[in-house]
Amino acid sequence: MRLQSFVPAGLALITATLLPACLNTGRPAPVPPTNLPGNSFGAFRAAQEPPFGNTATNLRRIIQQPPKDGVVRFVVLGDNRNSTPFTTGGNKIYRKVIDKINEINPDFAVNLGDFTFDALRPNWNKFEEITSRSQVPYLTLVGNHDILFGRAYYETRYTPPNPETGLDDYTFDYGGARFIMMDSANYNFTERQFQWMERQLQTPLKKMIFSHTPPRYGVWQHKLAPSPEVTRRWMEMNKRYNVDHVFLGHVHLYDNREVDGIDYTISGGGGAPLDNKHYGQGVYHVVLAEVHPNGIRTQMVPIQTNIRTYGPTPVTDGLEANEMQNPEVLRGFLTDYIPPEEQGDD
Repeated sequence: MRLQSFVPAGLALITATLLPACLNTGRPAPVPPTNLPGNSFGAFRAAQEPPFGNTATNLRRIIQQPPKDGVVRFVVLGDNRNSTPFTTGGNKIYRKVIDKINEINPDFAVNLGDFTFDALRPNWNKFEEITSRSQVPYLTLVGNHDILFGRAYYETRYTPPNPETGLDDYTFDYGGARFIMMDSANYNFTERQFQWMERQLQTPLKKMIFSHTPPRYGVWQHKLAPSPEVTRRWMEMNKRYNVDHVFLGHVHLYDNREVDGIDYTISGGGGAPLDNKHYGQGVYHVVLAEVHPNGIRTQMVPIQTNIRTYGPTPVTDGLEANEMQNPEVLRGFLTDYIPPEEQGDD
């Protein structure tokens, strides 16, 4: 468990400019919880939300419950997607992930993206069905697999596009910390995102960034990542503004590294086939994070299971996401191993 350096911060309420419902997409302006509207994202209808709620609904739930003893506790996970369109092990592991979240009982959970393998409606339905078992508010960031057929489903049910960036970025303040959610589902950050990001980093609060795709840096080097130029600019901005912690998914393992004094954590062990790399730990897991007055602590929490899922991953043979739907590609991988006691209806 690592304790980060302390950044002084005062007590902060949710801030918002785009959405009074709790999203902060511009210059911060405190909004008392009692002023939160009953409707999510304006044009959103309650019937359009997934059963566990959309982003605004869950942010309202979060800020209505101040952190206990001044400590914010949240769980981070990523890449729960089913291993192929034809196998079930990933969903079974993801159920165990939700059970673990409920056991930990944090203030909220954050999924870093890749909720499905192929963004087909039956797999969205399965993801929403399993996630609805979560007993804590559940936030999402979109991943590359989730936009294989465009962003309409995610943007009408989960998070609408940010008018300042045109992508699905949002941010909020809670318990003396700013949570900055950056959309990297296109393996990139745009000029508009950099401008928005820099505005959000101008705060005395502790600063955490969440995104799906790791930068193209060091051992994380692979082609499904932002370009070297974008990577360099993004990491330099993190350094310049003393970001406290960065949480990333996409690669199916757990890894934690310090770069320029900043902790970067990869959490991609939510149920997808594990990456067997020369770095990190190929283990199904979630990450428990705690924001204390004197720093941010993180701990990897393994998911106990004998199930193993197989199939293409972000670093397998350098495949692009759209190639992973090819039956010829899928036939080249082992079938999920599901112990007899775990077999049965998914």
